[in-house]
This record gives sequence, structure tokens and C-alpha cells, in this order.
Amino acid sequence: GVIVALRAAINHYNTINIGPAQNPNLDPRLAPNGIGQKLNLTEIEINAVVAFLETLAGTNVYTDKKWSDPFIK
Repeated sequence: GVIVALRAAINHYNTINIGPAQNPNLDPRLAPNGIGQKLNLTEIEINAVVAFLETLAGTNVYTDKKWSDPFIK
């Protein structure tokens, strides 16, 4: 895709304003008023989404010994 940064992707969907005329493949459930729905997230919510999604990235879970056995107390 053309958006390579996570925050940029969230900002894109947070401000997008597309109607079915611009995208005939848009599911009608995403455009109840004839206009594509945007996320309408606040900056705090965007930061929270980015922080959460960044916890799902990386290789630390595969290489750090502390994650090797979920049953160790």
C-alpha cells in the first residue's frame, strides 16, 4: 500500500470521507448515510490504538527467554 506508517494509516481512516460514488465496492453497512464512516478518534484514542498495536509487533516474544514458558511462576 501507499501508507507505510501505522499512525498514518490510522489518521487516514480517521479522516477519510468517501461515498459510494467514489467507491462502488463500499459495503452499504459502512455508509449508512451514503458517506463512508470515519473513525472519529481523538488524539488520545489514536495514541492508545498505536500503543496497543505496537505491542503486537516485534520478535521479542520469540527471542527473549522470559517468554519461553508461560507456566513458570
